Amino acid sequence: MIVYNTTYSVNNDTAVAFIKWLRSRYIPDAVAGEVLKEPRLAHLMVENDGKSNSFSLQFTVENVDVLEKWYHKCGAELLHEMETLFGQKVVGFTTIMTVMDIKHTDGRL
Repeated sequence: MIVYNTTYSVNNDTAVAFIKWLRSRYIPDAVAGEVLKEPRLAHLMVENDGKSNSFSLQFTVENVDVLEKWYHKCGAELLHEMETLFGQKVVGFTTIMTVMDIKHTDGRL
């Protein structure tokens, strides 16, 4: 299992519209194929420049190969739509993380 995380920096004047778009369009479309699961949206508690907010959107997905197939089938289109709607007022970066078992104490990754 992996976690697919995108952290966004969003201009204050765009934040409400961006979150509305995530909730009404991006997240429903992203999970529609049942490849991405367990969406989680968070507001980062960081000090910004006063002109922007930061948000994290996470999903779980089976593995990187499945994620790549999802991206080519659905994710690229959603990214293009976001760029068209919000331009440079929303920028993001993606991280892919492996879920680790916290019960192992033998030093294994």
